Amino acid sequence: MVSIIIVHYHADEELFHCLESINRNKPKTAFEIIVVDNDEEIRIRQELKQKFPWVKYVKSPGNNGFGSGNNLGAKHAKGEYLFFLNPDTRIFPGTVDALVSFLENQTNIGIVAPQLLHPDKTPFEQQGCMLLNPVRGMIVLSFINKIFPNNPVSKTYWQTGWDKMKLKEVDVAPGTAFMIVKKLYEEMHGFDEHFFLYFEEFDLCKRIREKGYKIFITPNSQIIHLWGKGGTENTANINTIYKQSRIYYFKKHYGIFSVYLVEAFARFGKKQLFFIISLIFISLILLLFSSLKEK
Repeated sequence: MVSIIIVHYHADEELFHCLESINRNKPKTAFEIIVVDNDEEIRIRQELKQKFPWVKYVKSPGNNGFGSGNNLGAKHAKGEYLFFLNPDTRIFPGTVDALVSFLENQTNIGIVAPQLLHPDKTPFEQQGCMLLNPVRGMIVLSFINKIFPNNPVSKTYWQTGWDKMKLKEVDVAPGTAFMIVKKLYEEMHGFDEHFFLYFEEFDLCKRIREKGYKIFITPNSQIIHLWGKGGTENTANINTIYKQSRIYYFKKHYGIFSVYLVEAFARFGKKQLFFIISLIFISLILLLFSSLKEK
C-alpha cells in the first residue's frame, strides 16, 4: 500500500486539481491520500470532504513548515511506501505504480522520484542535483552562478544535459515528489523540522546516502509540476526563511566555518559587485590622473 502525502498551504485550487488527477488516474497499487492542512485557519476541510470524501484530512497545529507537515502526514500513514507530493502537481496513469515497482525490484534504493514535466509535457532541464557541499555552495548559491551560469561547478552540480529518457542517479531528489519506504523514512526520523522550508530534501537525501542507499529519478514515472503554485509565495519573509535554512544546513553538516564561507559568497550580490567595480574604476582614473600630473 502507498500513502500519498500532500501538505497544503494556501493552495486550494492547486490541491483540488492535484486530487482530481489522482482520482482520474488511480494507481493499481492500493493507496490512501493524506492531506495535511498547514493553513492557519480551517478553510478547506468541508469542501475537501464534499469533493473527495475518501481523502484523509489532517489539520496541523499551524503552519509549522513543509517538513513538519510531511512528518505529521507520515504518522497517520498506513502504507508500506510514502509518496510525498506537492499540491501544484498532476499525475498520469502509472505514475505511482512505476515508483512502487522500482522500489520492489531494485535493491539498496533510498528514494525514487518521478521525472518533472512542464505543463506542455517537456522535461524540466534541472531536476535532481549533486551533493551540496561548501565549495559548491560558494558557487551555485552566489553571484558567481548568476554571472557565469555555465561555469563547470554549476554545470556539474545541477546535472543539466542528461538524457531525460534514461534512468538517472542523483545525490538529491526534487522535494516536489518522491517515494521512500516508510521503514527507512522512520529510521531516518523523517524530515528535520528545523528546516521550516527549503533545503529539507538536501538534508534528508544526504543522510540517506550516508547510510549507503542510492537515489534515482526514473523516466517511467512522470508528473506535471506547476512551478511556484504550491502556496509558498504566500509565506511571509520567504527570503529570510531561505537564508535561515541555508545557514542551518551548512552548520549541521559542515560546521560553523563553512557557514561563514558560504554566506560571504551568497550575500555578495550585484549591488556589492557594482560598488567594488566602481571603486576599482575610480581608483584607476585617479591613478592615471596622478600619473599624468607628475609628467
